[in-house]
Amino acid sequence: MARLHTSLRTHTSFNGFPQQILALLLLVAFPLCTNAQVYGSRSHTMTISVATINNVTVSSGSVSLTISAANVTAGQDAMGPVVNTATSLLWGFNSSLRKVTVATNLAAPKFTLTVLAVAPTVGTAAPAVTLSTTATDFLTNLGRSSGSCTLQYTGTALASKGAGTDTHTVTFSVAAQ
Repeated sequence: MARLHTSLRTHTSFNGFPQQILALLLLVAFPLCTNAQVYGSRSHTMTISVATINNVTVSSGSVSLTISAANVTAGQDAMGPVVNTATSLLWGFNSSLRKVTVATNLAAPKFTLTVLAVAPTVGTAAPAVTLSTTATDFLTNLGRSSGSCTLQYTGTALASKGAGTDTHTVTFSVAAQ
């Protein structure tokens, strides 16, 4: 009988391990990339600055008062009063204790003009101020606040002063208290 020679061995390398198993073991034991993914962070400084704010605004540009025969009592020198409350004063302050003063530019008025802060939302209103060129306290105790009040202008005249017109530029100013 003829003898059949067969080999039951397969080709191996590295002491009997197949190449695929060896490659797998190498990849698991020694990965190609050993760096982990790291997310960075950065920061910077951001500064916000707020300037000192002392803001005061009058709600309308002009006010008119007219004393006529309807505001006069026969036999008396005093004429008026005539009142206007159509204007408001608004303010906003972010600094220490403040006040608002009021003055007129008219050095020698013929007639009397007063102004009163009615129902201020913050602070203390002075009694009615007779306007002059000297700044007079109008609202006090206004710290870091915003608010408003109605401006009540009152005009009076004396018959002995005659007729005419006074034109005032009324200035409200902020000052330290």
